[in-house]
Amino acid sequence: MNVEIINVGTELLLGEIVNTNATYLQKKMCKELGFNVFFQTVVGDNPQRFLDCLNIAFNRGCDCVITTGGLGPTEDDLTKELSAKYLGLEMIFNEAEAKKVNDKCCFVSQLDQVTDNNLNKLIFQKIVMF
Repeated sequence: MNVEIINVGTELLLGEIVNTNATYLQKKMCKELGFNVFFQTVVGDNPQRFLDCLNIAFNRGCDCVITTGGLGPTEDDLTKELSAKYLGLEMIFNEAEAKKVNDKCCFVSQLDQVTDNNLNKLIFQKIVMF
């Protein structure tokens, strides 16, 4: 399987943090599974540039794209939403999973409730299995 990795985050692009996710994915996961990683891209938190990266990856003939980053509670983290849009998938809110995440976050943080901006990011995509 030919895989491309797209690492999303302006902080990665500007060198503000080290991209340890890419190293782990390539060295451990992809290598152990026998995946061929021919390209790795770093893109900032920009919706159009991310969509362009997906388009380039699939036009090059990759079978699968793995994304990292861009999944947090801030407004510029749109990886899930943009991936679903690109693939034509519907986003759904899974109440049962949201409750599990809320309960775990409350336990760990000792807060009574997860903030709305965090809870609103608990949208899960319908998965297409191949």
